Amino acid sequence: MNAALRLGLVLAASGLSACGWLSERGAPERIARLKARHGELHGRFEKAVEREPLAASAFQSRGQVVLAIRSGLIEELASNVASRYLDNVTLDLAEVRAHGSGKLDKDTFMGKVKLGEWDVRVELGTMLGHLRAVQPVVGLRPPDLINLELPVDVRESVGDARLIFTWDSAGVANVVCKDFKVSLDLEGRVLPQRHTLKGALRLANAGGRLTETPLFPDRRIQVQMDLTEASWAAVDKALQSQDTFGKCGMFTKAADGMAFLKTLAAKGIAVTIPDSVFRAVDLPAQLQESVQVNKRPIGLRLTAESLRVETATVWSSVSVAVSGPAQAQARKP
Repeated sequence: MNAALRLGLVLAASGLSACGWLSERGAPERIARLKARHGELHGRFEKAVEREPLAASAFQSRGQVVLAIRSGLIEELASNVASRYLDNVTLDLAEVRAHGSGKLDKDTFMGKVKLGEWDVRVELGTMLGHLRAVQPVVGLRPPDLINLELPVDVRESVGDARLIFTWDSAGVANVVCKDFKVSLDLEGRVLPQRHTLKGALRLANAGGRLTETPLFPDRRIQVQMDLTEASWAAVDKALQSQDTFGKCGMFTKAADGMAFLKTLAAKGIAVTIPDSVFRAVDLPAQLQESVQVNKRPIGLRLTAESLRVETATVWSSVSVAVSGPAQAQARKP
């Protein structure tokens, strides 16, 4: 049974019911025939509904008003919302700190010896992270979630950074290796890169409106960074100054320190996107809380009843009660 015929049955059933009500002062026989016809059409309508999945789903919802939104629209809206979360966001990296430490052993004619321990700290100074969202991947997940995979591009930028490299000699190396600390003001680069945030939007029925609340439990991205060529040259020069026999040149080489620092830079620095970026929003699917009857406003009280996500449709329902004309007038600006 097609949609037009189903709608016709509904209108016919409603119309005949109304006619019967308006004809209560007519002949009792006519009223009886109309009621019988109404019952027949109502039965046919219920059977038709049972064979139509969309209509059957509507009748599963509680409440007097049921709202159905196709998944394509919901996914498009969710995609737009998610993209706006990280649309041209700038992160101040001044408070971000990176730290690495470890020990260095070396095989010598005396066997393997512990040369010492190193410690590296990086402060990012004036560096900024410029983020831009790419088209997300969206999918509905019952009972009330919209899954999101949100690609995020980090654009290249340049800023000041500070590197603090400390070496603490140990064991036999302490005889000829002096402890040292290198502190350098450098120029760093945030490399162009792409990351993917995975999360969801939770749908909720707020009565007269639907809301989406973002759920991103892991908001960290590993920002890959590097130094400019001039800055790497300054680091190499500082390490070379320690590469002498009277210091640590007998056991270590500046090239080893450079290799370690470049490996550390390639791993990147974990940056957490602030909670304030992700905000709950209302969907543009709202019900008015008043109606006009004989040019008079009648207030309505909308109470959320249910919300469920199916494969192709989001269903939301509310109960409606009349709150009275006085209350509707009071809400007027």
